[in-house]
Amino acid sequence: MTEVLSYVCPFCGGQVRVGKPCPGCLKKVKKPQPLSWEQEKSKDGLDLPGDDFDYDEFIAREFGKSPHRRSELKWYWWALAVALLIGMISGVIFFRS
Repeated sequence: MTEVLSYVCPFCGGQVRVGKPCPGCLKKVKKPQPLSWEQEKSKDGLDLPGDDFDYDEFIAREFGKSPHRRSELKWYWWALAVALLIGMISGVIFFRS
């Protein structure tokens, strides 16, 4: 079995040794691009809210003072849910025996 020592670069077509960067493509790269999760050094240590942050005041300011509306389901939806639950349980018991 022959060991492969080089391959053809899919971008520039040059011969590349296994485990080494492509010399043709390496010349074109000026500086490494930052990874998407990295941030600039100037953004380190931003002045974020400290211990004096009032969560309740923030919620009232952002979403208003009115309480969230409860989603009231009609009685027949509750009855349907209970009927379906009873049907599934009885189906399991019926098919098990």
